[in-house]
Amino acid sequence: MRRLFTRVLQSLGLALVGYLYVCLSSARLANEAFTLELPYLGEPQSSSTVELLIFSAPGMLLFVLLGSLVRRHLALIAAFISLASASAFLLCQLFAESAGATWSSVEIVMLFAYQLPWLLLALLPGLIWLLALERWPGRKYPDYA
Repeated sequence: MRRLFTRVLQSLGLALVGYLYVCLSSARLANEAFTLELPYLGEPQSSSTVELLIFSAPGMLLFVLLGSLVRRHLALIAAFISLASASAFLLCQLFAESAGATWSSVEIVMLFAYQLPWLLLALLPGLIWLLALERWPGRKYPDYA
């Protein structure tokens, strides 16, 4: 039960990674200074924060599932990185229209590839969150093998 609770808390790092990725990439696309404000989606009754959490939820649920099954520390980190990348791609599709015109599927893949350095930068706080919760006081240190 303790492992499941830890994995749920760690999965919140995926939403943090997605939030930072959207903020960093939208600032780069608009050639503006970096702010912690999410871009406006354009639909009158939509909330950018709620949409970000909805599009991060599949990755969060998969991480809780995989994290409950995985025993190896490096496999947990690999699962976090791959699910964060998948969530970031979904968020790239969601927030691409805030940067301008309609985007084709190929253009969104190219946009995601163009924004990969920002994803790597956004992954740092999420990985720190993951490792900090993994080394929670009172827990046995995991094996790195």
